[in-house]
Amino acid sequence: MLKTVEISRAKKTKGIAVTYRAGTKNKYGTCPIDCKMNCSGTGTKSIDWEYFDALLDAVPSKGVSFTYSHFDPNVFGWGKKLKEGKTVINFSTENILAATASIYNGVPSVCVVPAEFWHGRKTAAPHGKTIVRCPAEYRDISCAQCGNGEPLCARLNRNFIVGFTAHGPSKRAAADPTIRGGCYADAGNCRIWWDETANGEQEETDGEKLKRFVSGLPPRSIVRHHVAGDIGAE
Repeated sequence: MLKTVEISRAKKTKGIAVTYRAGTKNKYGTCPIDCKMNCSGTGTKSIDWEYFDALLDAVPSKGVSFTYSHFDPNVFGWGKKLKEGKTVINFSTENILAATASIYNGVPSVCVVPAEFWHGRKTAAPHGKTIVRCPAEYRDISCAQCGNGEPLCARLNRNFIVGFTAHGPSKRAAADPTIRGGCYADAGNCRIWWDETANGEQEETDGEKLKRFVSGLPPRSIVRHHVAGDIGAE
């Protein structure tokens, strides 16, 4: 199930297009069942390749698209399909070491860190690769202004990791790789939208709906794909 929003009003994604993805009647249905942040006991062990291929091509004319996945690109092989001009898919890793390895393997990565990680800094390099803090955490901007219209997470061939500070009611679990749980999308307004997505009705595939949505966006649009959800097959 796919929910599309042409102009987001959420603080972090204000002004850009976003989507939400969920399984039918199960919001975690497109997420990897073994994702450390997924404590639902449900999910999937496979990728929806029809959706994945549509996702790669879902870039507005003269615009940019990006998203994140908890499916390991080394295990599932999706990292080999990334190309310039396509949607940038970031490997959302469980820890800094995994994010560092992903960058060395040519797949852009992000990771969640505890608040005390930064010590007032905007960057850090604990394992040889620079981690850049998401600018929206310390500046009054959204993804629309990040990188002067080229969001850091939408840059494919970058040599740095993007770091997000754990937040929300489950921030301790999100920041600690030894604790299962902490999905940010399972709280607040995001949870409301995600639940609504799972309980919606849809006659076309997610890939078909995504293609139709992005083709209707204005030129130079920025798209954040599946704010909640992932690339998995139900």
